[in-house]
Amino acid sequence: MDYRESHQDRGDGYDAMLAADPFDTYMDRWEARHTRELVPRLFPAKIPRYLDFACGTGRLTSVIAPLATETVGVDISASMLKVAVQKLPSARFVCGDLTTERVPLGSFDLVSAFRFFGNAQADLRTAALRTLNQLLRPGGYLLANNHCNPLAVAQLLARSRARPEDASGHGAGNTLTHRAFAAMLGTAGFSIAEVRPIAVWQYRARLMARAGSDPAREERLERLFGARVWATWAPDTVILARKDRDLDRAST
Repeated sequence: MDYRESHQDRGDGYDAMLAADPFDTYMDRWEARHTRELVPRLFPAKIPRYLDFACGTGRLTSVIAPLATETVGVDISASMLKVAVQKLPSARFVCGDLTTERVPLGSFDLVSAFRFFGNAQADLRTAALRTLNQLLRPGGYLLANNHCNPLAVAQLLARSRARPEDASGHGAGNTLTHRAFAAMLGTAGFSIAEVRPIAVWQYRARLMARAGSDPAREERLERLFGARVWATWAPDTVILARKDRDLDRAST
């Protein structure tokens, strides 16, 4: 199935669906926390131009928009964008597929892409990274995540015990490992500047189901397993990458 078609009519219930899953809510909260730490460090005087690629209902857009002078969100789903516009009427939202259409958006200093690469098929991942390279100014930054790592501890344990239900569906059937994503970024003209693993310690479904129940304990564990080396086994990882080179037009 082409991932482009997966969210066309899901706008009305998408946020509620994520909110109903404690682990999705947990990942969302820590994604936002890491974003609020990383972005002001890069742009202390605000991001001049910011693009949220595959912005969906604007969950991440809402986090970064206050840190930017100009915000643009792009998604292929009109139903998702309808929700995003209600959240952020001051932002510009565009419905379209930037991997196949030429939309005159200009260039950006920061582009984000969350909850996209782990779900998208291989050719769409490649096309998206090439497109984002072209949209970023030299030295600009891509902030992305991989929330479906098949090597997450929970996934490995579930497969070793032949109990796929232990993984709660997070990462099941996906193939984008942290190493593979890092290699893709390098091929697309990016170098990784920082990596923030999330939820390494949540290795069982019952831990995921209780995510958020003990904030102080989870704070300690997130910091304990926050080093870059743990990204290999993290179910979710926030990655900050810098654009080092333009891709040749022939390669796109």
